[in-house]
Amino acid sequence: MSFFKPIAPMTFQNVLDWTIAQDKRDYVSPVKRCSELYKNRHLQDIPADLDEFKRRFPLGGFDPRHFKTENAYKAWRRKVSAAIKGATGQLQEEQERRARQDAWAELIDALEPLTGMPEEAMYPHQVLIPIRKLADLARQHGKDPSQISQEWLCGLRPRLGSNEWKSLQSAFRQLNHFRYLSSVRPLLPPEPFAEPAVLRAKLLPGVPAHVAAEINDWVLNATRGEYDPVEDSFEEGTSENDKSSKTAALRKFISTLSECAGLEANLGLRELISPDNAVQVVRRWSSNMDGAGKITAGTAHGYLKSIYVVMARNGLPPDAMKAQLANNRFLKQGKKQGGDMSPGARTFCETLLGSQKLTLTFLSLHVQLRNRAQELLNNFTGDGRAMTSREIEEVRSIGSVAAVCALETRGAPIRIENALALAIRGDTITFHLPGRMTDHATITLSPEHTKNDSEIWAPIERGNLNGLEVIEWYMETIRPLYPGADSSDFLFPGIIAEGNLPYETFLGWFKRETRAAGLPMTPHNFRHGLASLLIEANPGRWDLLERLLDDTVGTARKNYGWVNKRVQRSEVQKYVLDLTRLKA
Repeated sequence: MSFFKPIAPMTFQNVLDWTIAQDKRDYVSPVKRCSELYKNRHLQDIPADLDEFKRRFPLGGFDPRHFKTENAYKAWRRKVSAAIKGATGQLQEEQERRARQDAWAELIDALEPLTGMPEEAMYPHQVLIPIRKLADLARQHGKDPSQISQEWLCGLRPRLGSNEWKSLQSAFRQLNHFRYLSSVRPLLPPEPFAEPAVLRAKLLPGVPAHVAAEINDWVLNATRGEYDPVEDSFEEGTSENDKSSKTAALRKFISTLSECAGLEANLGLRELISPDNAVQVVRRWSSNMDGAGKITAGTAHGYLKSIYVVMARNGLPPDAMKAQLANNRFLKQGKKQGGDMSPGARTFCETLLGSQKLTLTFLSLHVQLRNRAQELLNNFTGDGRAMTSREIEEVRSIGSVAAVCALETRGAPIRIENALALAIRGDTITFHLPGRMTDHATITLSPEHTKNDSEIWAPIERGNLNGLEVIEWYMETIRPLYPGADSSDFLFPGIIAEGNLPYETFLGWFKRETRAAGLPMTPHNFRHGLASLLIEANPGRWDLLERLLDDTVGTARKNYGWVNKRVQRSEVQKYVLDLTRLKA
């Protein structure tokens, strides 16, 4: 039986047959397990498509419901990928490409003598890994080293995974470095490889400068509150998050409209936000399911709600636009989605509720990470030497995540942007450390700092599962590792620029450390996880959720009613069981 170039599309059953025929014993169990991980489908019903497999199970897709550790997940993914490559002939094709005697082989032959073990060679052998990947990709497209370019690679970007893209960019940088070799330089293009264009600029394309300025004015007018003639100022305006979301909604509308039909240069915001234009925009949103700039139905519905508010408060009635879009299926779907917890958040909560081990991990992350950071610190400084910049960064990142986990689980599950912006001194202090008269720390956020315009006051008591102790350890041991920590007012100082630690930097740290702890999550999962555990332990106590989340009972019921119903179902089943105990 031949496993290469099949007439019919290959399935995982074919892959399993290949692993058995080739005596690839390590691959048999991982391939069989695909039936379970593809929602219990039969192997013969699952296409053996490597690209689809990698999309479904990305490198960072560790799920603790199915794998004990991230390493176990990666090992399973690696073995299944190898089995698919072998069964479909891709592995044989890769071997054939590597064996070619061409310009790529000449280039790699010129570099190999320079690489090896660090103590024996100029460069570690790892520098050739991305270059070999680039060579394989280029050979697939019939390109020699002298024919590749950043423009060519950018054209392939939609088909490349993020890690693959980073590896190929690393290859370009390495080749630029090796241009000093007379054996390498003639094989490459005359000019060094340029840096790639930013994939997604923060400012959306297609929004003219004069329209962007109008958007800012309109949003300011819609969110600044009411004018107080005594104070000569506007009072009770909405939060910065609300302003940002309304600005994003209007910019997305105009950017999409520009994609649809272009914009006349002399038109202003009042003319552009029309019912007919809204039809074009929503049509584009609903038809773009997987391209650049796609948005979900829930996001689209939320954008339009924000736009309606801004229109009304700037003297442009939204009624005609609402009527034009009233029957749209996509927006109706979005309205329903907006009333429910997101699928990803619900999956996370269900994972916690179904595992006592993961629940304990979730509630003790701050202690686990504190201990890990302290152990690293002891190892790095045990011989009395100063830490390297890389070691400082590692300890600082783990310790900072530990402190945020302590704030979220032992204080209040505030939004991470608020946590990173907590100030420990100055006129706008929002995090109060223990003092002479108090032996607890306190988070105090006024309504303008929060998304739902709610005031937050939350103490962090000593002895409360080491929450305050971890924060005090962070202040003494970790915070001084930030440059300029002494002069910063923020609990989490910036590293490069003034201000607080950027969200993007912290997000990378947080995802890495929670994956390593066996519970991959996003920072926002703190709110969902704590709320789900609280209502499960206290069914019907919506007042507790109202205080935990500093949100309305209605919002708590909408997002966590399913947890309450599950608890009630379990109670009902106990009563049903009692019905079987009939009297003799």
